[in-house]
Amino acid sequence: MEVEKLDILNIIEIQRIRSILKEEKDLLSLFELLVTISNDKINNKENRIEKNIIIEDNIEPELSSDSEDDLLLED
Repeated sequence: MEVEKLDILNIIEIQRIRSILKEEKDLLSLFELLVTISNDKINNKENRIEKNIIIEDNIEPELSSDSEDDLLLED
């Protein structure tokens, strides 16, 4: 997996939001939860792309039974 460069502006912005929300405990908690979920989703998406797994359907041909073959031969 290729490591992406950190964007310092994003880190500074998140810290700024945290400092604004520090007096509002519920909002700060919600923000932290949002950051955690967002990070998890980004990491999971990167893992799925990296694995690039292709699952194909296993399609089997329809096989006739012996009795049907016998019927066809009798005609």
